[in-house]
Amino acid sequence: MEDSLKRPDNVEVNRNYPDEPPAIEGSESTSIRYTFRFTGWPGLSQLVAVAVATAVYTVLSWLTVATLPNPALGVSPLFIAIGFGIPFALWFGGWAFVIAYIGNFVGAGLLSGLPVLVAIPFGAADFIQLCIPMLLYRFLAYRFGVSPVGKDVFTKRGFIFFLVCAVIPNNIIGGLYGNLVLLVTGQEVPKAFFFSWITWSATNIVVVLVISSILFSTLTPIVERFGLTIRDALR
Repeated sequence: MEDSLKRPDNVEVNRNYPDEPPAIEGSESTSIRYTFRFTGWPGLSQLVAVAVATAVYTVLSWLTVATLPNPALGVSPLFIAIGFGIPFALWFGGWAFVIAYIGNFVGAGLLSGLPVLVAIPFGAADFIQLCIPMLLYRFLAYRFGVSPVGKDVFTKRGFIFFLVCAVIPNNIIGGLYGNLVLLVTGQEVPKAFFFSWITWSATNIVVVLVISSILFSTLTPIVERFGLTIRDALR
């Protein structure tokens, strides 16, 4: 009876672990511990990945505003770039501050026609929308038993953590800050403020729910296995 309950010797315990994607030959394991310590500077491949992410986020920010303008609201009604920005932030740790500010300051700011003195504070809106989720994931994910790079977003616990830390509060607060900057600098009329804030927040929430969750579940294991994610603060 006891022999029948023993695990067969040829069974691999971790073979079907749900968070582990299929192995990719020549790539790194996904068993990575993420922190926010400073342990040095990234390698060349990581720097290239960060540079590409910054360029993509900047171009998407500009294209979104350029192709979907809405002067009545003061902001673009559908900011597609944010759906890519959240995964970039979690993948690249402290470099999220660089990606967020350049993308918003240059892409949604200067290239979209905002004056420099308006674009400077406006760029900080993405510190709220991208960097707060990154910090929450880095400092709290392990405590709540979820992946710090969001690859378990389609599990119950992972999805709830995603909602609380990267979808709802950061977009509501970021929308409030961004519209306040536009209002104070005269880029937005007072009567449009409340509707612009609700539109900014609601559409960003939907975009992040759809695009970011798909990117987390499909691309994170690949980006991670090839050693492109930032494990500590900058490396």
